[in-house]
Amino acid sequence: MSLGDSIIQRALIMYHKLSTVTKATVAISIALILYRLLFRHESTRRKELPAWGPVEMALVMSLLDGPRNGIVYRIFFALRRYGGSFYGISSANQTLIGYEDVDRLFSSQMNHALSIEWHGYGLFLRFFGFPDTPALRKKVETTFKPWHSPVERVFNNEAGAAAAFERGNLPKMVSKFVSFSMEKEKMKRWELRADTKVIKPEDNSGEEGAVEANLSALIMDFGACFTIPPIFGHDLLDRNPHLLEDIWKFDHVVPLLFINMPTWVPLKVMKEGIEARKRLLDGVESFSRRVTQLQLGEKIDDGADLSDVSDVVLERNTALKRNEWSYKERAASELLVLFASNTNTQPVLFWLVLYIYSTPGLVDTLREEVAPFVTLTSSANRKDINAIDTSGLSRECQLLKSVILETLRLAFGAVSTRFVKSPITVQDGKHTHKLHPGTFLSVPHSFSQRDPSMYPDPDKFVPDRFLETDPSSGKLVAKYGKLRPWGAGASMCRGRLFAEKELMAIGAALVMLWDISPAGGGEWKIPEMLGGPGPVKPKEEVRVVIRRRVFDGVPLE
Repeated sequence: MSLGDSIIQRALIMYHKLSTVTKATVAISIALILYRLLFRHESTRRKELPAWGPVEMALVMSLLDGPRNGIVYRIFFALRRYGGSFYGISSANQTLIGYEDVDRLFSSQMNHALSIEWHGYGLFLRFFGFPDTPALRKKVETTFKPWHSPVERVFNNEAGAAAAFERGNLPKMVSKFVSFSMEKEKMKRWELRADTKVIKPEDNSGEEGAVEANLSALIMDFGACFTIPPIFGHDLLDRNPHLLEDIWKFDHVVPLLFINMPTWVPLKVMKEGIEARKRLLDGVESFSRRVTQLQLGEKIDDGADLSDVSDVVLERNTALKRNEWSYKERAASELLVLFASNTNTQPVLFWLVLYIYSTPGLVDTLREEVAPFVTLTSSANRKDINAIDTSGLSRECQLLKSVILETLRLAFGAVSTRFVKSPITVQDGKHTHKLHPGTFLSVPHSFSQRDPSMYPDPDKFVPDRFLETDPSSGKLVAKYGKLRPWGAGASMCRGRLFAEKELMAIGAALVMLWDISPAGGGEWKIPEMLGGPGPVKPKEEVRVVIRRRVFDGVPLE
């Protein structure tokens, strides 16, 4: 434990010994001091979510989720600017809880009054430490559409997502999910962080046996190794051996950067996260230089093979070059794509796999459902996946889809945010809110995802929770209902179609080929969830044993 962590731990112990009134006084005082120290320059920035906004949103959710008679609750709600479903002390930021018409308010019809353009500029300033300059602001604003359109065409378009998905070659990857080797040179990239251990058969028959591993690290890196090459090709991943580990280390520090916490604070997580960010930016900057060399017909550094780089990267690089982005700025731009395409989906993939294998009887039921859409090939001593019909999975495998929706409900909480760019009047039940330019509206969807009035027994994983009987066909179909894992209104998550395909296909492929059980035997233990909004992380690793599934007495290989 570092000195900074030790000091903070002792301070928290002392804080918990205080009376409720003293705690509230200390908390409010600290909040005011931090506001003055960290956010005093906020007013000079344009179209940027206030750094204290996420903190206020977390406070609102905590207060509404607990007893509503404490002193902090009474102070906050006495000071809030609006009533009804709008919660926030300042006009600069409002958290919407229980507002019934979010989809209409955030729809494309409201684009004249509401905007999402704060994302690009705000993320650059906070995540990568860029100074707020008129030149950078102009670059972001003029590049916004050509910056995003290639991503939307691939990740939010059925044909584009399907094509990118095929380039990932999932059947081959799943067949080599674990290598049954302790030699680093023979292990797959996604095994390296999973602390794998090969378990030989007791009869010393020479068969493969099993592999013990950390499930979270294994699944998250497997998902990343599937997602990255269809976009960036293999060069970026192959040339940067610490890329995956650095993505997760940087992910740990992003919430702190989002609230403008100084990078010099003496926390181990901050130090490691900033070091990881530097390595990531250096690696992506070198990659961007090689992409430019490819496009200009020049000799590519180190003789790199960029033949499998996607049109997304090529078109974005062209747009960034045309608008005179420096290579450092381009690296940050592409790192955002790399970051967003992995840090949301891969943690959810882990929870999906964990819930599937830990729920009694669910693996067998899903195997029966997905079997018609996962084509197996056989030989004398081998079974493998030849093809995956992703359209068939999506169309017919309604239980799997319900399992994915239930996993998203429990393990992922999207936040929809809009910037008020022109005056707008919003009707909120009996309340009428007149919102002025400069206000940010944020909807934390995770708050309703644990609401017992909407989801009975909300903390329990219920595989068929989202199944409903279709009145026209009489068949069970999985429907989102009021669940909003991808956000609300227009401009929802740009990668949702690809993410849905990834979750369905990897879930189906794994259950068809592999058996996974708790290490040491016994019952499954679901770890405590940490974090949010966004994807939650397990408090501790889940140690598992992985074996090839046996078909009629014959293992898969």
